[in-house]
Order: sequence, then structure tokens, then C-alpha cells
Amino acid sequence: MQTVEHLRELFAYNDWANRRIIVALKNNASEKALRILAHSLITEKEYYERLYGKDSSGFDFWPGLSIDECGGLARESAEAFEKLLRRFEDEGLDIRTRYRTSEGVPCENSYRELLTHVLFHSSTHRGNIILKLREEGFEPPKIDYIIYLRETKYV
Repeated sequence: MQTVEHLRELFAYNDWANRRIIVALKNNASEKALRILAHSLITEKEYYERLYGKDSSGFDFWPGLSIDECGGLARESAEAFEKLLRRFEDEGLDIRTRYRTSEGVPCENSYRELLTHVLFHSSTHRGNIILKLREEGFEPPKIDYIIYLRETKYV
């Protein structure tokens, strides 16, 4: 499998897992978990914009969003990344882009590096959300990649 095909699949999984978390948080009022979700989703959006050179100086990565706002943001990000990756071949992933961090630090990375970061960052924070739900006595959703494959690819 080519890298871009694999990234397309991983971003589809990312959307699936985000949607499962959103449903879980609609049913289980966890303010801490919702705050982590909002952070994760706004970060996805900001990194998408960084692909196009956005200056993130002063950006707040910890907004207070409602579960409905998170749902809208998740849909928006999933669509944006899906459209972006549909246009790419593997060579395009080596395109480099310059942007500024929230601290104003100039940086340069390839699309491949930034897209990979988005996936790892989101996965890490979904794990944090699962932990918070368990700590608060809720049964978290199953969001493992292998479950995604079993439910979407091998049925």
C-alpha cells in the first residue's frame, strides 16, 4: 500500500473514532473529556490550516466548545482532510510548508510529517478521553483501529 493510500485509510479511521467519542460524550456528561476533545479537534483544524502556511501565533488550542460545536468541527476536519488526500499522490506528501507555532516560532515540515502528527496527536488525546470516562465511571466506546477494520472492512 502506498503512503497516501494508507494516510487516507488512517484519516477515515480518525473520523470514525472521533465520531464514536462524540456519541459517548453526548451520553456521558464529562466536562474534562469534552475539553480534551475540543482541544484535539481544534488542533486538527489548525494543522490543516498550517499545511497552507497559516501563522498560528497566539492561537488558543484549548477552547471551551459544546459537544455540538465539536461535532461540527469533527465533520469539517474530516471533510477537509479527505478532500486534501484525494488530490494527492505519494510525491505530493513531500511538499514542505512553512508556518508559525502558537508561540510564534517559525517552522517548516512536509505534508507527510504534519499529517502524521495530526493522527498521532488525535489518537493520544482520544486515549486521554477514554481514561477520563473510565475515571468518572462511564463505559468508554471501543475505538481501536482493529475494531474499525473489523467493522468497516471485514464485514
